[in-house]
Formats: sequence, structure tokens, C-alpha cells
Amino acid sequence: MRYLVFLRGVPGSGKSTFVRENNLEPYTISSDSVRLLLKPPVLSVTGKPALSQQINPRVWGLIYSLIKSRMEDGDFTVLDATNAANTDIAKYRKLVRTYRYTALCVDFSGIPLEIVKERNRKRPAYEVVPETVIDEMYSIIRRQTVPSFVTVIKPQEFYEKIQYKSTDFSRYRKIHHIGNVNGNYAALMQYFACGLNESDLYIFLGDYTGSRTENNENIEKCKIFKILISIMCRDNVILLEGDREKYSYRLAEGKEQTQLSEVTDIPYNVAEMGQAGIIKNYALDLSRKLVPCVYYKFHNRHVLVTHGGLSNLPENLIFVGADQMINGVGEPEDARLIAASFNKNTSENTCQIHSHRNPENLPIENGRTFNLCSEEEGFLRTVTLDKDGFHSQEIKNHEA
Repeated sequence: MRYLVFLRGVPGSGKSTFVRENNLEPYTISSDSVRLLLKPPVLSVTGKPALSQQINPRVWGLIYSLIKSRMEDGDFTVLDATNAANTDIAKYRKLVRTYRYTALCVDFSGIPLEIVKERNRKRPAYEVVPETVIDEMYSIIRRQTVPSFVTVIKPQEFYEKIQYKSTDFSRYRKIHHIGNVNGNYAALMQYFACGLNESDLYIFLGDYTGSRTENNENIEKCKIFKILISIMCRDNVILLEGDREKYSYRLAEGKEQTQLSEVTDIPYNVAEMGQAGIIKNYALDLSRKLVPCVYYKFHNRHVLVTHGGLSNLPENLIFVGADQMINGVGEPEDARLIAASFNKNTSENTCQIHSHRNPENLPIENGRTFNLCSEEEGFLRTVTLDKDGFHSQEIKNHEA
């Protein structure tokens, strides 16, 4: 998910060992590895092999591009570099904000300098760093602080900090899961005819606005958007991010729709929100409320809720990219296979609910997987969970 982790410490402080011992290699971008990809070791003035420092602009330009590419998909990413100066980390501030990431810094500065230098001497010849350089980096780390948008933790705190834990929702009377609204305003109003019950929890699964005729007029298009704004701060409402919302927060921050040419179905834009009397700050607040998944416990059941649908429940959901949670795994025609795989790979008391991709128009219930995506226009699928189990229904929009 959306975590960017900076490792901070001088060469020899244990950063790469930390990556290896914690099986983080698939998620890690290493500055030394990128440097070697661009250029093999060169001879130093002393006649010994060394990593080239002449290609620094290319190295850091490539690292920035790689991190940005991963963040566009919401991937968990670790940057293994010294990250000594404040500016080394501060340059990622805009990316963290734009892609709504949580930024952490694992601090290795507590390792004594003499131990660091001893480890450095034992490294392969081309990786040995001059001790004068280590002294300079060590001094910078001591003098400069990590930017405020980053939370600093110790290595031993890492797994506790990034472990995704289920939330116990057993205190609620009932849990409502609302599938793709897709602009079906009338159907949504029919479902909420009696309003929201404070004793219940409401989880919306994304794709809030659609391409129905009802949405052609700007004011009409914002009906559902206004509803979401009115309920988004309630403690008993959770809003998931659908594939149609993936880029909407960037529009809310003022980017032009033409800058997002890859998006064919934008749920709203800033101009439309203005015409509907919706304040831009509310749009930003709503965008920041969207989450890629919910994993909860309800009495004796565990339930995974995503927009896209997964084929398994990993040990730690943090390592699953937000893009897969939003768009699902496999291809659209794999919906039946995804359900079968999840049912096979998880325990009998574990279920999942999703609302994306259903080209075969599968029923809502598929074993322990519930598909809230309807291929028939004008239908809203929902599932509620109470002490007696799951209850599904399909509501027809009377205006469809």
C-alpha cells in the first residue's frame, strides 16, 4: 500500500542488512544498485575499484523516476540510501502529498561511528567508502533533522509500525457494504430511505459516479458527490477508492483533466464542482478520505473489502499495491477464478467483498466472495452482515 520508507544512516550502519534480513529486497530501490546498473566500478586515484560519483545526477534522476512510477500504482517502497541531508528526503514531499503516501524514516544513526567504520573496511573493495566521507555524512546526520512530513522510527519498531491489523467492528449492529453506485442516485436514495443508523457501519466500495444520462448535467452529476461530502466525516462511514476515483484527487488539487489523458471516465472536475456550489477544499477532504481497503473482524468472521478483489489474503496487506486493491488481480474475465482462488486460499471464517469487474454477470454470492459489480445498468448491489450472517440484495434504479 501507500508507504514510502527512507532508510537513513552512513555506509556500514546496517541498512542493506536490514533490507535482507526483513525480506524487503523486492520492495527496495538501492542507490548503490542503481549506480551499478548505470555504470560498473571504476578505478579511483589510489588504483582501487570504486563506485563512480560522476554519474550522481543520472543516478538520483533515475531513482526519483522509479519511485514516482511505483507511487503511481500505490506500491510499498523502500529507499536504501544514506538520506543524510534534509534535502535528500524533502525532494519527495510533493510526491508523498500527490499520491497520498505515508512517509517513514528508519533511523540507523544510533550505530557508533567506530563500528560503522569497521564494517565499512570489510565490504567488497568497490563498496568501501573513504572514512573522511563517512565522517562528513555522520556530521550531516547529527546536524540536520528529517523533514516534518516523515515519521522517524527505529529499526526495531519497523514491523510493528507497518503491520496491517484487522479492526474489530463487532460493536456494530450491522455492517452495510454498498457496491458500485455508478450514478444510480435514485437506487442509493431508496437504500437509504430511512437514513443512516448510528448503530450500523457503512462501507462504500467506490465508483460513485458513472456515465448514465442522469449524470450529463453538471448539477445532477454532483448529487452523489454532495451526499458523500455530507457523510464523509461520520465515524460509521468508510469510503473506498474505486478505479474511477484513482485520479480524481489530482483533479481536486487543481490539475487539468487534459493532463490525465489516460483517464477516460473522470467522475468530476473542478469546474463542475464550482458550478454545483461545492467548495474545492471539501473535494480535497473527500479525496483524502478514500482508502484502498478495509480488513475487519465481526464476531467470528474476518472480512476483506476492496474495490478490485484479491485472490488471497496476504500475511501483511501493506505489501499489496493500492493499484491491485483498486483494479483487482488478473484480467476482467478472471472474476470467477479470483473468487475460487480466494475461497481456496483462505480459512472458512474469512470472506471478501469487492465491486469491480463482472463481465459474466456473476451473482452476488460466490462462496465466501461477494461481487457487488452489476453489469446491468441501473442496478445497485449491496451486502449486509449481522450476527446471523450475510444478506445480499440488488436494487433497481426506478429512473434507469
